[in-house]
Amino acid sequence: MDLVILLKVLGASLAFALAMLNLLIMLQLYGKIRLFPWASEPLAWWHRRQGDVILVLFVLIAYHCVRYGYIDPDSPRVLGHAILGSLTLAVIALKFLTVRWIPRLMDHIAVIGASLFVATTGTVLTSALWYFATWIREGARPVY
Repeated sequence: MDLVILLKVLGASLAFALAMLNLLIMLQLYGKIRLFPWASEPLAWWHRRQGDVILVLFVLIAYHCVRYGYIDPDSPRVLGHAILGSLTLAVIALKFLTVRWIPRLMDHIAVIGASLFVATTGTVLTSALWYFATWIREGARPVY
């Protein structure tokens, strides 16, 4: 089980790194920064494909959390993680629906995307970051 938890933490860390990269891509597409040498069309394609990878990682991790985890109401970190993780999945669904089937919400896609990044950050901070910080502080991998 320890290996599965480590893999889950590494997957969440990878998903977060890809989410940060997606944020930078969108900032370039909105003309706020100039970091990548590619035109808008390939960057938009890259953003979508990375989003697909992030979605797969999050669904696999969420499945593990729901199937094998539990919400400890006495732990603010675990409770916060459960709430933020649920919010992340809800905003992913909203963004997916907006892009695919609700074009009238596209005027709000930047806000939806920013909300997704904030929820993702909170989810990762209360899981992977806590895991690594505890591991460094205590010298052994934490158990759930």
